[in-house]
Amino acid sequence: MDIATLVGLIFSLGIVIGAMYHQKHGDLMAFYSTEGVLLVIVGAMFATMISMPMRNFMCIFGVTMKVFLIKEVRMGDAILKLVEFAGVARKDGLLALEGRMAEISDPFLAKGLRMVIDGQDHHDVEATLRMELFAMSERHGIGKKIYALMGNYAPAYGLTATIIGQVVMFSSMGGDIAAIGAGLSGALLGTLYGSLFANVVCLPFADKLGIRANQEMQLKELYVQGIMGIAAGDSPTALKQRLLSFLDGRTATKIEETK
Repeated sequence: MDIATLVGLIFSLGIVIGAMYHQKHGDLMAFYSTEGVLLVIVGAMFATMISMPMRNFMCIFGVTMKVFLIKEVRMGDAILKLVEFAGVARKDGLLALEGRMAEISDPFLAKGLRMVIDGQDHHDVEATLRMELFAMSERHGIGKKIYALMGNYAPAYGLTATIIGQVVMFSSMGGDIAAIGAGLSGALLGTLYGSLFANVVCLPFADKLGIRANQEMQLKELYVQGIMGIAAGDSPTALKQRLLSFLDGRTATKIEETK
């Protein structure tokens, strides 16, 4: 579970709901509009569906889970594992890594090491891994794009709801004052829903997915460098020094001191 996402979402919504509760003395239903929900949230989702193939849009369910649920791999731990494998390969040969494959949970790393153990050409191994990285980057981009698009469309649909409410309000001028109030309320709620849906949900989710994608791509690049170093027969010390460049100075110092 990503604690930052959960805590941030709860408190950002809590602040808004708390302000509503205080202003209306507990009457939160004053801020509810079925028309506003349908126009803004549902409308933004369907507009996003228009903008991309259905198979891409349907990824929204899995993508949303990645916002909340993430299995994070520490770069330092990954470096130490690669250095350990390099030591085994240098001492006992690449085939000795065959017995260590069960320790690897990442399919990308397992695939690369398996190709090296099987004796495939180093350039072919790197080319294959690079192609997989490119495809992975494209898939991650789609997930981020879904929420970024909804974040763009939501305020526009909020404006649409506002215009509809204003039309209702102006058409009732000189008539029922309750209809004028309802029209004005609907207009303002449309703007509120558009702003909240975009800035509390969609755009933060898109940014979080972008950060997660960058972190995963950096980890995979670390794996590529480690795999190629193992394939080239680099010493564990030399490989460790090269891989430490992926870390900040303080973390790199801690890992460097690890025996």
